[in-house]
Amino acid sequence: MSTIIQSPGQTGNIGRSIGAPALFASFPAELQAELRKKAVRRQFLSGQFLQHRGDHADGFWVIDKGQVKLGHQDAQGTMHVLFILGPGDSFGELACLGQFTRVLDAEALGKVELTWVSDKIMSEAIAGSTDIAREMLKILAKQLQEALDNLLVFRNMPAPKRLAQRLLAFVADREPPVKLGIKQQELAELIGVSRMTIASALSDLETLGLVTRHYGHLVIEDPTALRHWMKT
Repeated sequence: MSTIIQSPGQTGNIGRSIGAPALFASFPAELQAELRKKAVRRQFLSGQFLQHRGDHADGFWVIDKGQVKLGHQDAQGTMHVLFILGPGDSFGELACLGQFTRVLDAEALGKVELTWVSDKIMSEAIAGSTDIAREMLKILAKQLQEALDNLLVFRNMPAPKRLAQRLLAFVADREPPVKLGIKQQELAELIGVSRMTIASALSDLETLGLVTRHYGHLVIEDPTALRHWMKT
């Protein structure tokens, strides 16, 4: 069986693998527009790196089209994926705000279009705004809480339920049935198991009628049923 749940020609949005909102998306529309007006648009092809661990953090990225995977590339060149982000998401703000180097590698998952917001543009836009600062703290707190929740839950949760949790993050509030395209290897990296374990977990979920596998994609027919099963 193929290890790909997305055909090479498929360009549809696969969503994002996390539930917490992105920082840029939490800004008021006026601030987002102001930042975009001064920012730079860039395009990257699949497999190109946007940033590397250890890079100087002098700004952050906003995803306009496509997906980006964040993780760690080992000495052998293998990318160990931690997150997959989609349109509207942003990344790199923490290192920028904290003035420390990048802690994750970022690679284009297919063709992507992004907006680069420099540290200078960001600082000038939010200077003196307590409302923006307060909103930023709320979003960062939500991101930290989700990271802690995942760490605690993933320690003892079996692979099929860990997989269900990630799939539900991709589903978000999209109307069912939800069609997802993502490589099984990337799913394996997201939940920290082997590709064989992911194949077995998908088989279990399909036997339960919670997902259906097709050539080139995966379909979640009833996210509510999947969410209920994960919690039982």
